[in-house]
Amino acid sequence: MKLSVILPYFNSAKTIALQLEALAHQCWSEPWELVVVNNGSTDDSMQIVESYRNLLPNLRIVDAYVPPAPRLGVSHSYNVGVQAAKGDAVAFCEADDEVAPDWLVTVGTALDRYDFVSGALEYQRLNEPWIVEAHGSGAQSQELVAVGHKPYLPFAYGCNLGMKRAVYETVGEFDESFPCAWDMDYSFRAQLAGFQLHFVPNLVVHYRVRHKWRDIYRQSRNWGEDNPLVRKRYGAGMGKLELPNRTIALLGHLLKVWQVSNRTAFASWLFSFGWQVGEIQGLLKHFVWGLFSDHRNSGLARRDGLKFQAR
Repeated sequence: MKLSVILPYFNSAKTIALQLEALAHQCWSEPWELVVVNNGSTDDSMQIVESYRNLLPNLRIVDAYVPPAPRLGVSHSYNVGVQAAKGDAVAFCEADDEVAPDWLVTVGTALDRYDFVSGALEYQRLNEPWIVEAHGSGAQSQELVAVGHKPYLPFAYGCNLGMKRAVYETVGEFDESFPCAWDMDYSFRAQLAGFQLHFVPNLVVHYRVRHKWRDIYRQSRNWGEDNPLVRKRYGAGMGKLELPNRTIALLGHLLKVWQVSNRTAFASWLFSFGWQVGEIQGLLKHFVWGLFSDHRNSGLARRDGLKFQAR
């Protein structure tokens, strides 16, 4: 098998048909399969997936959730999918997005040349104009996302990612302790292991952002909560006054809500507010000795026997 496409889902009945339809109309001369990973859905997602078996003859469905065990996050679903995959390479997409018509051939061709690839996220197709405006140009629309702290490397979102199996076998599984930032962590780990992350501009996924206030807040808060753990792992440090400074910034941010004049401005404010709340929660959650020190001598972090060398 040349390529395995991994598609996880959980209660995605409202959106998954669009993604399946896009995958069913991909054209590529090489053998490929679609591994759909069910993480314990309770809606009609499974029935929708089953209805595409005739259009996707190489469709396989695997279960990431086995009760009574707890239901784990999307990184666990991707791990289950990769372990079940038969392909020499794997590519990842998500149930609330839509891959471009040439996505499959583009990622397959890119993986003939490179070990580790990602592409562009396009924000116009699946989102209303007011929320697109709130996101500005949109992360990863033109290039990989860069961070201004150790390990000073770019990262790619997991909803448009591909790698040869050798990368996964060398770097190891996606870290399931990161609810959201697993793709950032894996991007760093792979690059620190010697695999260059290549951005392929014409490898496009139409990306769906959150439109409901509750969902915008929850997503940004969850992303913010993972950030201190990422920084701690790679020896970036947080500073001794990070927690009080973040708290003061949060209070100041609350006072700015009166400046919000429309739903676009409110969406932007809410995302920033949620991120700051999440960072404070993350600082408290991951507080250990040395977390708020400058980490001048802590370039190495360990977890489960793995080493992550910060540059």
